[in-house]
Amino acid sequence: PNQIDFLCKAEVVYEKTGANKAKEKLDHIREDAQEAWETSQNPWVYRASSVYDTLTAESEFAMAVRELRQLDPEFTLEGWKHDVVEDTLPDIMKLFLEGRIKELQPWLGEAVYNRLAAEIRARKKEGVEIDTHVLGIMNSEILACEPDNVNKGSPIILLHFMCQQINCVRKKEDGSVVEGSEDDIRANSYVVAFQREYDEQAGELNWKIMDFRFNGAIAYL
Repeated sequence: PNQIDFLCKAEVVYEKTGANKAKEKLDHIREDAQEAWETSQNPWVYRASSVYDTLTAESEFAMAVRELRQLDPEFTLEGWKHDVVEDTLPDIMKLFLEGRIKELQPWLGEAVYNRLAAEIRARKKEGVEIDTHVLGIMNSEILACEPDNVNKGSPIILLHFMCQQINCVRKKEDGSVVEGSEDDIRANSYVVAFQREYDEQAGELNWKIMDFRFNGAIAYL
């Protein structure tokens, strides 16, 4: 199956044509994110999306939320999203941009870890550094909350968000800019799949990122 090169080959899908176009482009980005999940050739995503139509019904959504509340009686989707956007995602993005893959590992499923580790190794091999500043997380939206009908694990939550970043790539040896610039601010689109797993050693439930995809970028006005 084809793998999406979600950072190295990001395409700019928006040109600076005025602030009045920004919302329209953001909507397109979100729609593209959902379509990417539905049509992805990634095996895990394909299995989830193959039953996508049946999972969009309110009864299925409610079933998934109910199952999550059985695991944690205080769980709410809005509360979960708030915590993820305010606390988890800024840390995850910073660790990834800084190439601190070992610190990321406890958060990641095996396939995602291998993919991110390969991207970070390629970055180091090329001798380049990307700007590590996370200026903000915005436009977050829960795309789906799905029962795991394949692996019979806890429900899967698909979250779309925009991350405001500086598009600036430098050579590590001399700091010269090879792509973008210090004032090239982008709103990057991501889709992340979260699933709760039981850690037998720690005796606690933890959220894991089961998939993580870059979905394009727009110039930030």
